[in-house]
Amino acid sequence: MSAVNREFIALLREKGVVPASGPEAPEVTADRPWFVSLLQGVAGWLAGIFLLVFLGMVLKPDSSVALFILGSMLLVAAWFMYHADRHGAFLDQLALAISIAGQLALAASVLKDHFSALGASVTALVLQILVLLVMPNKIARTLAALFATAAWVYTVRFLVRPGSIESIFFEERFANDAASGLWLLPVAWLLTWLPLLALAGWLILREPQWMASGLRQFARPMLTGVLLGLSIGTIVAEPFTMVILGTELWGRGIDWLAIFPLLSIALALFAAYGAFRVRSNGLLGFAVVAALLHLGRFYYLYGTTLLWKSVIMLCAGAALLLAGIALRNREADAGGST
Repeated sequence: MSAVNREFIALLREKGVVPASGPEAPEVTADRPWFVSLLQGVAGWLAGIFLLVFLGMVLKPDSSVALFILGSMLLVAAWFMYHADRHGAFLDQLALAISIAGQLALAASVLKDHFSALGASVTALVLQILVLLVMPNKIARTLAALFATAAWVYTVRFLVRPGSIESIFFEERFANDAASGLWLLPVAWLLTWLPLLALAGWLILREPQWMASGLRQFARPMLTGVLLGLSIGTIVAEPFTMVILGTELWGRGIDWLAIFPLLSIALALFAAYGAFRVRSNGLLGFAVVAALLHLGRFYYLYGTTLLWKSVIMLCAGAALLLAGIALRNREADAGGST
């Protein structure tokens, strides 16, 4: 609130027009109708695409050095756009488009002459961490944390079981290839998700500390991105891309591999718990929808009797109901103690 506004409010209170104990006047915000923000955001992406096409036609980067210089220039330009206007939808989305293009150019400069699946995932992970630490924008940092989570998933995958990027989608599945070593699945799952669970849990428990310091500018987007990754990250992890790409294995018999979709549900529910702890209704709804998606994957992938499927869904519903009752009792006890 400006000094003039404060003096005016003080005068109104002195004359008795506004009660002395009344609330302060609301801060002036730059909020605009959602459809205006949407149009400005779309315009920002269109402007970004046209700018990138123009730069590609003029500069024609065909070497690693040229790609590196172009990518660095684009990232610097995106930083200045984010810093110049913290509330404008046009510059915000234009900066996002330019930032993504800059990241792709930098990745191409590194991988152009020495491409490998593991190198691509590690490069993406490093770039996303860099964007998270440097870009002065909450949305950009949140997306960087989400993409870093996905890059971590693929980094672990190619460390544990080297291969090409095409092998994720087109190789013979673990379940049908004994030489692949089925024991690698639980090892890869633990190496992938336990560090992310530990990071999210630590951020949730330490929220009062980092919210009271400057670290909140990084910790909040990081926590949001990791919780989003925990919700949906297992969809792109092996060996369950087959559920998305085809139905040839639908109705397979239940075996020990069935535990992985159930673990995906557990990760999504942990993300929902984390969203509840940090009071984010949108993130909570996203995590719940992701859990239902994982449940649908399990339901249609594994063929068993409707009785067993009903028992599984009944147990899951009972667990959720008990959790809801426990949360309600906890809130009632907290309200009674105050």
